[in-house]
Amino acid sequence: MSSNNIIVQEYLGSLKEDKELDYLFPILLNSMGFRIVQTAKESKGQSQYGKDIIAIGKNKHGEKFRWYFELKGYGDKDITDKNYSSTDGIRESIIEAKDTAFNDTSIPEFNQLPIKIVLVHNGILKTNIRPTFEGFISKEFTDGEFERWDIYYLTDLFSKYLFSEYLLSDSDSNRLFKKTLAFLDTPDNNYTDFKQLVNLQFAKIDTIKGRAFTKLFATLNILESIIFHYSIENNNLIAAKECSKYLTLYTWSWILKNKLDKKIPILREYNKLTKTQYDIFNAYFSKTFNVAKSQYGLFSENSAFFERIGYPLRCFDYLDDIIYYCRLREHFSKRNTDDTNIRNLRNKQKDLIIELIQNNNGFYRPILDNNSIPIMQLFVFFSDKKYLRQKDVNFITSYIFETVNNILISKIKHDLLPELYSNVSAVSEAFATGEKPEEYYDTSSMLLPVLLELLVIFNAKEVYEDVHKFLHEKSSLQIPSIDFDEYDVEQLLFERHLHQEYHVDYIDKFFNDFEEFKELVAKKVIIKRDYRTDKAGLSFLRYLAHSYYKNEILPEEWRIHLEK
Repeated sequence: MSSNNIIVQEYLGSLKEDKELDYLFPILLNSMGFRIVQTAKESKGQSQYGKDIIAIGKNKHGEKFRWYFELKGYGDKDITDKNYSSTDGIRESIIEAKDTAFNDTSIPEFNQLPIKIVLVHNGILKTNIRPTFEGFISKEFTDGEFERWDIYYLTDLFSKYLFSEYLLSDSDSNRLFKKTLAFLDTPDNNYTDFKQLVNLQFAKIDTIKGRAFTKLFATLNILESIIFHYSIENNNLIAAKECSKYLTLYTWSWILKNKLDKKIPILREYNKLTKTQYDIFNAYFSKTFNVAKSQYGLFSENSAFFERIGYPLRCFDYLDDIIYYCRLREHFSKRNTDDTNIRNLRNKQKDLIIELIQNNNGFYRPILDNNSIPIMQLFVFFSDKKYLRQKDVNFITSYIFETVNNILISKIKHDLLPELYSNVSAVSEAFATGEKPEEYYDTSSMLLPVLLELLVIFNAKEVYEDVHKFLHEKSSLQIPSIDFDEYDVEQLLFERHLHQEYHVDYIDKFFNDFEEFKELVAKKVIIKRDYRTDKAGLSFLRYLAHSYYKNEILPEEWRIHLEK
């Protein structure tokens, strides 16, 4: 067996029937030329009568059948004497598939096609049950009516129709795929091999029509599913979380660049990627959130001195992810519920975030200037007027006030403001030695002026005046923005970290008078941008792009809350 087949067999052998095998098997059937009529997902919660998947397709002789596939995985992947005769076991499922009719008059000739029943299991037929099983099949079926696809046959099919043709179809993809899996659990992994692997799949595409389109998205779906699976195996969901971010952002960037954001088939396939991403984030927060929201739950005692900076850094990274997860969950919930339930969901999410933040004071201590991004993600999420409660106003106001206060304490006690260029080494040295190294740059800031404008929204004159007491006259305060007329801003946001493209509005003199500054801010022009991403119903992706590529939230996101 080749090394590629070993990877495929190992992966298939660990798939669960629920979600994993149910999700991947239809992709295989599509690649084999089957027409899917019904999937396990569509009949979830209903009696399936031995028919997890129903399809139309030809056998190896070119004869057309209606195929009933019964999937067994995880605990039932091996056929044993125990699960053979149990309730809803192997024998019962096969009998139900044979005896229960399934008709569809909307598909020409479907009801007249001969039936073939297939038991699909990613395991083996145990020796002690083989005589009984074979005797049962011989008695119930004539030759050609029944097939059993086990782990060995599935490995051959997946290798031929999916992995070899798609993910492992060329030597470079093969090499990068193996390196990705080999180093997936490596500490401080930046997932370069995975990113190159994703980029390569798009580089091979010269058309979006027909088979090329199917092949591309089948590859991406398989890749994301495998990374998720191996992350679970490694007990490290961070790998799947970070890889899925890059995959969904890069794919959407490609969709925008090729002006495919209005194509329904493209959006349908892209939605599968974001659904898997939702499953990844859901698994990550199901595992971590109860601990994180406990008292100092994100603090690591084992990190010793490093926690002075590690704790707040961890908190702000977690904040970015939890806000995105909430938006992602809301996106998928909207399809199945009304606005009242969405409001209840949003309120529950905000209550949990409040508990998380109030139990971890690291959220109140920004040490890098680009901590402005998660802070603004929090503000924008809580300040959505459609779901705004007085409780939200009270929380976000107190949060901003305490955050500003902690910045001032750091300035007074250590002469340190949040470092501008995210130089963690310089921050570590400053905290360790008590002296600011030359590489520590904090005479300029994009965080502070954003907070000052929020103070205008809160009409917080006293807090504003406290800030000015302790800022050096030469401090450069900058509000970042981008010229939408000069750049395709939406496209760029999904591609990389922006530096040259941003321009800044300098607050080149301190307005000691709060009312004067308030009047200045009130004159700022607010332009509501018309994003293609939002029109496609995927606005949550824009917020992920800001966090992932560390591009500051644009001013219109918070200035819409200024009173005119």
